[in-house]
Amino acid sequence: MANVIEKADAQIASFLSDWSIVTTLIALTIVAFVAYPIIYAAEPDTHPLLLARQSSINPVRRKYESAVYRSPEVPEDTPLRTGLNVKAPGAPRWAPGKDGDLRDVWREAQKGGSTAQDGKEVPRGLVMTVLGKEEVVEHQIEGLSGEIRIIGEHLRSNGCKRLAVYLPNSVEYLSTVFACSFFSLTPILLPYNLPHPKVYEILNTTSADSLICAAGNLPLDDVTQECKNLKLLTWVVEKTSRHMDWNGVPDAAQERLNVSVWHDIVEENKSTTNNQLPSNDEGDKPGDVVVVSQPQKSPSTEPEIVTFTQSNLVSAIAALISALPLRQRLSAADLVLPASSFSIPYVLSQTMAALYQHASLAITSVAEPGVDLTLATRSIAPTVIIASAETMAALHDRETASMTSSLAKRIAKYSHSQAMSAGRMPTTDDLLFKLLAPSSNSNKPGRLRLILTSERLGSNTPPLTSTMLSDLRIFTRARICYALTAPQVAGAIAQTHVFDYRREEGSGHGHFGLPLSSVEIKLANKDDGMVAGSRPEGEIVVSGPAVAGERGSAVNLGVMGCFREDGTLAFV
Repeated sequence: MANVIEKADAQIASFLSDWSIVTTLIALTIVAFVAYPIIYAAEPDTHPLLLARQSSINPVRRKYESAVYRSPEVPEDTPLRTGLNVKAPGAPRWAPGKDGDLRDVWREAQKGGSTAQDGKEVPRGLVMTVLGKEEVVEHQIEGLSGEIRIIGEHLRSNGCKRLAVYLPNSVEYLSTVFACSFFSLTPILLPYNLPHPKVYEILNTTSADSLICAAGNLPLDDVTQECKNLKLLTWVVEKTSRHMDWNGVPDAAQERLNVSVWHDIVEENKSTTNNQLPSNDEGDKPGDVVVVSQPQKSPSTEPEIVTFTQSNLVSAIAALISALPLRQRLSAADLVLPASSFSIPYVLSQTMAALYQHASLAITSVAEPGVDLTLATRSIAPTVIIASAETMAALHDRETASMTSSLAKRIAKYSHSQAMSAGRMPTTDDLLFKLLAPSSNSNKPGRLRLILTSERLGSNTPPLTSTMLSDLRIFTRARICYALTAPQVAGAIAQTHVFDYRREEGSGHGHFGLPLSSVEIKLANKDDGMVAGSRPEGEIVVSGPAVAGERGSAVNLGVMGCFREDGTLAFV
């Protein structure tokens, strides 16, 4: 035993005889490398059990149907979310509110800068128009309220009832939608940049009696010849073209068509019109909103025309707001950029949700499926982007191609993929993240934190796989919500959890998360065994207040889906 101790003592003495300051530094580095992850272990952004069972499942089902899946916000025997819970002025916090309509969205935006009932100041949001590379025009909410009143009175005084809107994203587009709500008109939202014959066909099919259109986008002679029902045409003219005369009417349509110019109407009536909009107490019921869906890649197909009630829309808006955790919801600190068309119900609903939460809005005409985000954000730095799946797929292809020649970027991507597999979004200020940051020409402060994108059924959108979504989170340094949408459902059907970073190998669509609180989902299958297990498969059937039509309407989407064991919806 003494020999063993002596040998150990000799070895320790020999080891320590060569010890130096360099050896000390190396030892401390090794200890720190091993001990730091143990002592300061990073917690996942959300509890894993919340992602392991995301939906509320009815314990009872019917034959040939799966159980009904709902959002945990509205479990079984609880009413689905029907509206914005708008409270009357002076009502106590615990008093129930009404569902509201689009007028209440704008009224809430008008409250910015005022003092609330609890004495706190309501945050103020801005609406901005992005023109070109450098020019950004700010619009005050009060001024836009005046324009909404002027345009609404102009439309109603000319006998307008069904107004077709054929515009790119613009402040005039939103003003028109709100004007129709305040003055009981029915807006018909057309996709932009369609072939002229298709536009004429849609105008006739929808029985539009009025049209608001970007100046020069449609030949006036052809419009008057092909669309005999039109009695009012309003041009929206860019500043660079306002020196021209746009009020001309072809001789053949002199007696039946009135042609006017948006900015002329506003300027002529600005001094005599106040910014007060009609109150809800006047008894006017806001009109429905008609949405026309037409895949750009298939212009020869028949368009799908869906009529949404105001109840459908406010139900969808409220559900999209509550789908985000409280600390991730939009606020006055956000600048939201809709990088896709307002004619898409999901984009319009998310934009309305941003206005309702007093977020600032950046509107650009460079907004359509597949747009390059570098172009759309070259003069602004949004914190939230509403983008199409085409745009996100193109961004993924471009950024992935740039990584093949960079070993440093591949190492950084691997490191951050490991962090997200552990449920953590990597910090955005470290060196590795800077290596992966996409190119941007933004020149204003702001950090992109959230991207809202969607799969649009019937629109030939490219699939976003789980791997692609994980990569995009790394490339953009932002969390991503991926939603499933359909023409017959306002807002979205289902949307991924904002903290769900799970990466799954394989092709095809990534999962679409859990149902929104405005709908409930079940799967129908002629083989009862396919819908009876823990992973039911069948045709997706959606019902709830966000589905087009009267309360309680249901729609079969005609696509096969499944609910995974974690309660998330996916395609089969």
